[in-house]
Amino acid sequence: MMQNFSSNTTTEDPGRPSQAVVPSVILGLCFLVGIPGNIWVIVTILRHFKKDNFTLKLMLNLAFFDIMCLFTVPGCVHNMLHGWNLGSASCKILYYILFCSLYGSVLTVTLMSVQRFLQVLYSQYWAKVRGSGERVLLGSLWMAACVIASPTISAMNLTEKSGHLLCWYDFTSDLERLATSITETVFGFVIPFSIMVTSYCCLYKKLNQTAFFHSQRMTKLVTSLVLAFFIFWSPVHIFNILEVTFILLKPADSQASADLKEFYDTSDQITASLVFLNSCVDPFLYAFAARHIRGNPESNKRTQDASTSNAS
Repeated sequence: MMQNFSSNTTTEDPGRPSQAVVPSVILGLCFLVGIPGNIWVIVTILRHFKKDNFTLKLMLNLAFFDIMCLFTVPGCVHNMLHGWNLGSASCKILYYILFCSLYGSVLTVTLMSVQRFLQVLYSQYWAKVRGSGERVLLGSLWMAACVIASPTISAMNLTEKSGHLLCWYDFTSDLERLATSITETVFGFVIPFSIMVTSYCCLYKKLNQTAFFHSQRMTKLVTSLVLAFFIFWSPVHIFNILEVTFILLKPADSQASADLKEFYDTSDQITASLVFLNSCVDPFLYAFAARHIRGNPESNKRTQDASTSNAS
């Protein structure tokens, strides 16, 4: 997944790696726009919304993870353009925070989908989760993100390449690289997105289409977050599949494998930078829907009740 930001940055001029220029610009813009945008989301939620709304707690959680992700941008850009001269410990910490925030964002959006499914269709069961159950879910989400990201600590190392000391994955074999790409795609995209799609397909089948898509403002917002997740994360995992392909193809057709690898090496940083765009876009999706949610709370309550009636 994100090993793309720490490798393949060297060219004939080690001081100015041309492959890193475009993703560096994208990351810089994400940092400048995404940080204030997500801070605005946090301030708005804390000032205007009730604290007993779990969906908004998840949105607050997502904003925190997005800020964590975007705060790693300067380090990632520095690594791409100039290599890493800040020591091994800071290298591991930076990319651990990055992976932790990315997995946390994925888990948060996934839980949003499951929560909307349960709250709308099985409100009586979701009511039992209120209070301490919600705190357990949020605590478990953070713990899961920290645990899933933990292999990064041992995997990231300082490696000298073409005059640069880079902070990047130090794969000992193609098998390790293969296992990493497959694991990231399965647990970072396939399983979460399958859960999201299943939740919304069930909602679509159970609820009246008009009530679901035009009355449920909060549900529309969560749906937008899921779509943004797919749009900005799928290119990274497509390249993970491409990486798996050229590794598996290597014994049978080394030339075709080399050609695929060359294409991968010249394009992977740009696709990986799209992940940061997701953290930058989330606040705008929130802003688009928030005025409806904040501006007409009674209407939202009535449509929630109507949806629950339809489900029963």
